Amino acid sequence: MVLSDEQARLFYKLWIPLLDYVNQKYQLVKELYGMSSPKGLPPESVAKITKKLWEDISVIDEYLNLQSEKMATEQVSIIEGWKKVVHGRFIVERHLKSGSVLVSCDRNDEVYIVSGIYSSWREMLDGYPMPQIVQASLIPFENVIIHDGIIQPYGICLGKNMADEARQIYLKAKENGCLHKVI
Repeated sequence: MVLSDEQARLFYKLWIPLLDYVNQKYQLVKELYGMSSPKGLPPESVAKITKKLWEDISVIDEYLNLQSEKMATEQVSIIEGWKKVVHGRFIVERHLKSGSVLVSCDRNDEVYIVSGIYSSWREMLDGYPMPQIVQASLIPFENVIIHDGIIQPYGICLGKNMADEARQIYLKAKENGCLHKVI
């Protein structure tokens, strides 16, 4: 599953100015000052900026203090929700119509159903063996969970035991109604 085109445009309309604020505040990648679109942004540079953002999410409040009067209440709520970010390593266990199943390696086997932004997780991980371990930051967006635009696949093939364990964690969470569809 991916966001609708309208949702994806809204995400980037809110996300890119926040990244630009973080980039300029911390003087991280001067060539990217004034970002206005996700097109053509080098993933390594964006990763450097998002890393700084997630190191201190209070920068979101600083940004909103400066910008919230220019935004609709719903947009401010979306950005405030990003402070609920979940970072870490995840096993992408399977792909469903409702999103991809990510089993946390770092958070007591929490299981998340995560949507893509413009590309599905299946498309982003095409060519990698499944299940696949990725490094990602998950954030809420409207009524779903998405990623922050940067995912880093490890590109390793999981052994049968680890793959079976991830599958069992997913099935148990599904059976118990413990799949996180929002954070």
